[in-house]
Amino acid sequence: MKIQIFILGLLHNNTYLAIDEQNKTCFLVDPSTPSEAVAEYIKSNGLRLQAILITHGHFDHIGGAAYFKREFGSKIYMSKDDEDFIDNPLQISRKFEKFAIDVYVKDGDVLELCGKKIKVIATPGHSLGGVCYVMDDVVFCGDTIFRASYGRYDLRGGDFATLQKSVKKILSLDGEYCLLSGHGEGTTASFERMHNPVFSDEE
Repeated sequence: MKIQIFILGLLHNNTYLAIDEQNKTCFLVDPSTPSEAVAEYIKSNGLRLQAILITHGHFDHIGGAAYFKREFGSKIYMSKDDEDFIDNPLQISRKFEKFAIDVYVKDGDVLELCGKKIKVIATPGHSLGGVCYVMDDVVFCGDTIFRASYGRYDLRGGDFATLQKSVKKILSLDGEYCLLSGHGEGTTASFERMHNPVFSDEE
């Protein structure tokens, strides 16, 4: 599985396109903006966009969801617990096209997309409905974990103690994982087990 990274929007979000090159299918994670460049990449490579996966409902992670759903007829997967962000975004000045969630995801769900099984792990704390998606040895972790850091918890639905539990939940997964965050460079589970301050920081 090839993973193409697009850095989009004012907050430099990582939007991930996971591609099954053999079967020419793909899914998109956290489309920050209605990016014509991403759409053109999908079209020019003859790919079929099977799904749009949302890790959480903050405007900078869902801003392009409606565009890609309309452009490719793809279903949007997201937690119901963050659905209110669609109508009540964190920043009212940020205008984006609203959309309906097609598939509500919850902890323990296993999605079958692009020939892969993708496990949903609930990771609230940054937002109430935050989730991570685990595919093989890759975790799309949104804003739950950053390299040697973790997501903010002072926004609507955020809570530090809950976020701590969520980070530890991801890092307790057996084996080594590549952690792909919503902003900044990727990291690994082994590095974060040693260096993430969530283990020592206190409120």
